[in-house]
Amino acid sequence: MPEIWMVIAGVILLMVVWSCLSSKLKAKKRHKVREKSLPFIEDNIHTGILYNAHLSDGRCFKGVQFLGCSTTEDGQFSLSGWEGMLVLKGSNDKRVFLKQSAVRYIEEI
Repeated sequence: MPEIWMVIAGVILLMVVWSCLSSKLKAKKRHKVREKSLPFIEDNIHTGILYNAHLSDGRCFKGVQFLGCSTTEDGQFSLSGWEGMLVLKGSNDKRVFLKQSAVRYIEEI
């Protein structure tokens, strides 16, 4: 009787491995098909270039430069959920800190 449980466990393990492999193969196939119709572009936001940052609530920061992302080091005070914020430099040389999830889209000027 214990051999049956080993067989059942082996079959379940094989099914899990098969499903993982098949999902990875499907994703790779979808990626190739999509890349043929619309190629992927390896481009990022660069510092020193002016952008318009449009937020989810409808506001827009025009003519800003991206300085980077904020980090918190151990032992420093950080407001909860405020680490990893985008740091922008406005036209009046003041900094603007935005949550990354608040940005809807970014437009290069």
